[in-house]
Amino acid sequence: MRQTRALATFGAIVFIALIASLSHLNSDDVSSYIPQKAQNYFHYETPPDSEEISRLNGILEEFLSRPVLSYDDAVSMNSQTCPVNGTNYDRGAVDGNVKTWADIPSSQIYAWRKGITTNLRRKQIEAIGKSSSSSLSNADVPGMEKKIKRGIVMAAGDRHALIRARTSLRLLKSYNCTLPVEIFHFDSELSAPALSSILSDLKELQNPDSGTNGINVTMRVVGDVSKGSGWKDFQIKGAAIQQSSFDDILYLDTDSYPLRNPEYLFEGREWRDTGLLLWPDYSKSHPTNPMWRLLGQPCRNEYEGESGQVMISRTRHQDILWLIEYFALHHEEFYGFMGGDRDSFRAAALLLGKPWTGPGRMNAVGAAKIPRSSQSGGHTMLQADPYGKWMFVHANLIKHSHFEKPLWSQVHRIRDDSFKEGTTYGNIDSPNDKIGEGVKLDVAVNPRLVTSMSTFDGYDEDLVVVEDWDSYEELKGFEEKWFGFGSVH
Repeated sequence: MRQTRALATFGAIVFIALIASLSHLNSDDVSSYIPQKAQNYFHYETPPDSEEISRLNGILEEFLSRPVLSYDDAVSMNSQTCPVNGTNYDRGAVDGNVKTWADIPSSQIYAWRKGITTNLRRKQIEAIGKSSSSSLSNADVPGMEKKIKRGIVMAAGDRHALIRARTSLRLLKSYNCTLPVEIFHFDSELSAPALSSILSDLKELQNPDSGTNGINVTMRVVGDVSKGSGWKDFQIKGAAIQQSSFDDILYLDTDSYPLRNPEYLFEGREWRDTGLLLWPDYSKSHPTNPMWRLLGQPCRNEYEGESGQVMISRTRHQDILWLIEYFALHHEEFYGFMGGDRDSFRAAALLLGKPWTGPGRMNAVGAAKIPRSSQSGGHTMLQADPYGKWMFVHANLIKHSHFEKPLWSQVHRIRDDSFKEGTTYGNIDSPNDKIGEGVKLDVAVNPRLVTSMSTFDGYDEDLVVVEDWDSYEELKGFEEKWFGFGSVH
C-alpha cells in the first residue's frame, strides 16, 4: 500500500512538472507537441489537478498489481459469485468460445493490462499539454473547438441507418427537444447520390415548425477507425462518443427510439450522483468470460451492459471515455468477449472503480403477436428510465425480419422486474441480484430473427408476464408516429 501511494505521489509530481514545462510554449509549439488529430479529442477546460492525477495513477498501479489468474482458477472463483443454473447468459458467445477463452495465456492478460495502463497515462499527459494552452485564443490553436455542454451523439453512414436516425430525430423534434446532435460516419460513407435526399431531410430538422424548435444536426467523420467487412461496425461507437464536442453526452443507436424528450434525464438524482447512466442487456455475466481475468475482479452477478443508449459526463469520466475509445481502436482484441461494444462501458467503469446508475426496472420485450405462441414474436428491447417508466423503444431486431402490422402488439417482461426501491441497474445488492432468475430469452433465426421469453425447467411459468402494448400510456401511438416520421418496414 505504501509503495502504491509513493508511486502515485511520484507520478503526480512528474505530471505537475510537465504542466510547468509546457506553460511557456506558444501555440505553434503546442500544436507540434500534440498530434493534429488528437487536438480534437481532449476536452479538459482546466488541467487535471494533482488529486485527480494521483487518483488515476493509483488506480492504474493497483490494476497492474492485481494477480493474473489462470483460466481454471478464474472460472473456479467466478463460479462462486455468478451462478449459471437458471441464468440467462449469452450461450452463443460462451459455447462458441470455450477453447478460445481457455487458451488465453496469463501473459496476454497482463499485456492487455499494460497496454490499457500505458494508453491512459499517455492520454492524461496529452490532456495536460492540451489544457496548458487553454489561455490562448481558439484562433491561435489549430483544431481547438468550443465545447457545448450537452448533446446527442449517433453513428450512421449507410442508407438504412440514416433513415432510422431521421425517424429518431423527427421524434425528438416532435417532443421539442433542444439538444444538438452530432452524427458520426466513416470517411468512406455518405458519398452515394441516393443519400442526398435523406441528408437534406436531416438538415431541414434545424428549421423550427409550429410549436416545435429546430434541432441542430452536424455530420462528422470519425477519426482513427475504419469501416470493416463484418456484420456490424461496433468500433465506431466508442470513438464517436470520445470525439464528440459535447461535455454531457447522450449516445443513441439509430434504432433506439426515445418515447419523450430525454433532457429530463440530465436533471435527475441518478445523473447528479454518478454522471454515468448505463442500461442492461438480457444476458448475465458468465464465469468463463475473459473480461474478469482482464479486470482482476470476481464476476458480478449482474446483467451485462447494453449500449443502445449511454449517458456520460466527460467532465467526470474523461478516463472512461479514453478507455472506451481504446477498446474501440483495439476491437479485434477486446470485443470478442465484450459482446461488441455493448459491455465495454461497464468494463471501463469497473476497471476504473466508478459506480453508475441506470433504469429502475429490467428490460422487457416489444413483440408482434404470433398465433399460438404468445411468448414469441419479440423484436424490440424495451428500456426504462430510472423511475421505471418505458423510455426507449430499441428495435434492434425488427430491421432483420418482417412482420405484419401491428408491429408492436405485446410486452413480454419478467414478472418481478423492478430494482429495489431507491436503486437502479448497477446495484447488485439483494434482491437485485435475483431479478430475472429462472427466466430465459431464446433467439430463433428461422424463419425470421425473433425472440421468445420463457422460463427454465423447474421454474414457475408465471415468472413471465405477457401484456398488451397499449396497456402502457407511454407506448400508445408509437407505431403510428414511427411510420409517420418515415420509418420503413
